[in-house]
Amino acid sequence: MSSHRAVSDTLGFIFVFSLVLSTVAVVSAVGMGGLQDTRDVERINNAERAFDILDDNMDDISRRGAPSRATEIKLADARLAFGDPVSISVRWEGNGKNGTNMTTTQPIVYTADDSDERLIYSYGGVFRGTDDSMTFVQEPSFTLRSDSVLVSTFEVRQATDSVSSVGGSGTFLVRASRSKSRLTTARTDGPYTVTINVSSPRASIWKSELESYDDVDSCSLVNSSFTTCQLTGVDDVRVVKTGVDVSFVD
Repeated sequence: MSSHRAVSDTLGFIFVFSLVLSTVAVVSAVGMGGLQDTRDVERINNAERAFDILDDNMDDISRRGAPSRATEIKLADARLAFGDPVSISVRWEGNGKNGTNMTTTQPIVYTADDSDERLIYSYGGVFRGTDDSMTFVQEPSFTLRSDSVLVSTFEVRQATDSVSSVGGSGTFLVRASRSKSRLTTARTDGPYTVTINVSSPRASIWKSELESYDDVDSCSLVNSSFTTCQLTGVDDVRVVKTGVDVSFVD
């Protein structure tokens, strides 16, 4: 009788021990995955807040006359780089007059090493998402109304003494310096028909953003990298350009 009891105790211990090991393994696998996902999201959230500060610093240069500003961005297995150039042109026609003002900028791109999600700073707006699903989380500061159009842009370009990208872990500075005076083109003798063209790898997102303005008459996506929108009867057209040299500093 005692020998049967010993075998039962041994088998019971084995079953309980196996159950404990299985539970620990499942919790570790699921829990660690959840912790990693939370870490990835929080890392992108912190970078997005840094991009908000970057835009505030750009405004200091453009609107308040600051000669330069530096923005700290903490990288944790991530990379900062300059993206492919993006262009915006504003064209006005009316009263026998016409003109075009075009600007080109280099977006600043944040990419996590182990995630497809990115942040992109371009023309004062911030994109967030993946190549398959991206949206504005901060809109550019444009005024698009039937009586007045104001397009304020930063012509960002890589400084001659800057590397094209930085990565790894640690805190880096995005240093922005005004490269030329704030230039304003103004036409106040409308009405004009105003056409805004955007050449960008994210043209469809620009289309969605621009056509969300109530007074924009029409927008069309010409192809995957070009969109055009139009307003009519505009009395006042202004385009403000600020040239900014940007460098990455560790």
